[in-house]
Amino acid sequence: MSIPADTTSAAGAVAVASVSNPPPAAPPATPRRRNFHSGFPQVLPPLVAQALHVLGQMRWHSCQPRDAQARTLAAQTTLLLRHAAAHSPFWKQRLAGVGNLADPAAFGRIPILTRAEIRAAGETMRARLPQMPDHEFAVTRTSGSTGQPVVVEQSILIHKPIYEAVKMLDHEWHKRDQMADRGAIRDARDAEGNNWGDIFAMLGPTGRSGVRNMIDHPPEALLAWLREAKPRYLVTTPVMAQRLARLALADGAGGPRIEQIMTFGEVVTPQMRVLCQNAFGARICDRYSCEEVGWIALQCPKHDHLHALSATMRVEIVDDRGAPCGIGQPGRVLLTALQGFAMPLIRYELGDVAEWGPACDCGITLPVLRGIQGRRRNFLRLPDGTERIARLVGDHWHTLPMVEEYRVVQYADTSIEAFLRCTRPLTEAERETARALLRRVLGHPFEVIVTETARIDWGTRWKREDFVRLDTLRPAAATPT
Repeated sequence: MSIPADTTSAAGAVAVASVSNPPPAAPPATPRRRNFHSGFPQVLPPLVAQALHVLGQMRWHSCQPRDAQARTLAAQTTLLLRHAAAHSPFWKQRLAGVGNLADPAAFGRIPILTRAEIRAAGETMRARLPQMPDHEFAVTRTSGSTGQPVVVEQSILIHKPIYEAVKMLDHEWHKRDQMADRGAIRDARDAEGNNWGDIFAMLGPTGRSGVRNMIDHPPEALLAWLREAKPRYLVTTPVMAQRLARLALADGAGGPRIEQIMTFGEVVTPQMRVLCQNAFGARICDRYSCEEVGWIALQCPKHDHLHALSATMRVEIVDDRGAPCGIGQPGRVLLTALQGFAMPLIRYELGDVAEWGPACDCGITLPVLRGIQGRRRNFLRLPDGTERIARLVGDHWHTLPMVEEYRVVQYADTSIEAFLRCTRPLTEAERETARALLRRVLGHPFEVIVTETARIDWGTRWKREDFVRLDTLRPAAATPT
């Protein structure tokens, strides 16, 4: 899928096919029991029509031979690079020395993009034209799971149909029944609904949905809600799914029967899959995404590995020297959002480690991703022994703009230490602001120690964790603050 740069900048057009072998003209299959309105002819809402058109292209692309996929990827990459060089001050300078942008070898000469560079570039990374109204763009502030939150702009008219199309593709791959009930345990407001929300409500009747906030409620209460609601499908994080499974197996009452648990945001381990199967009879169906660029990969319908969504995302895995990794060789994940015309992110280092796998036998020819090492969210322990997911969002630190990186550690006595790398020393008032911020965000009046440091110790893992819990006491500090 591609969008000519001039068309995108002028009108924010939704993705259309522009490949050597266009997709078949037949309309894509749609979820059953559509009921857009009672009249004839039926007219699809614009977002539905756009998302279904993108879905058809993605479905076609996912089954093409790899050489055809590579041609589509190269053509889309060239469009993105030319647009970025023409409309973004940052990218004009960065791409000036890489040579002919249509030359496939030029892409590998583009320097790897870091979070710090995005933060420093600010609005100079934008590639939208001045006449485009602000309401056509969405601003995303990342969670700051690596301690360095960034701000990214996306075109709503492009990003939204693609985002919804990938959700539909995921449901299609895993043959989910839209008339079944679905539950979600995530960082969102408690809610009950008569449909699955978003685009599915526009497509017609669905099963019921329910949401419970995974931070406001302890896991025991969330398991009780699951037992009462009995959803056929559950959306939650891998760590929460694991915790609920252990609770269900430990208390003897068992868990409700769940067909699939759709996970996001963290690493799924084989042990988690076994636990959820034993506790709920559920298969974990993982999705790989990030706030900066959106969907990256979906789990294979047949196996536990994931397929990279190369129609919309260029994924690279490189070694420490920046050279491409072969199958089975772990390396750093680089992302290029092929439809990111509003604010291009090209060869962006996400902070994850993954490896390529061999071709899959499921009929989907998209590249295979496996061995992903990403963020793990840890549970915060309260003094009474109860545990809750820690909510730490980089956006909270905007009240202290001199904080460039942070890492929060909880020790065995439940005390909290915040390691902060700042552009200048904090005043005592600013340290107290940091302590108050953490008590408010973590939801308890913890003892909070603020430690300023020139370098944060992130441990040995590539993926940096903004919050960790240790089963040891805090080492003696020379100057407690």
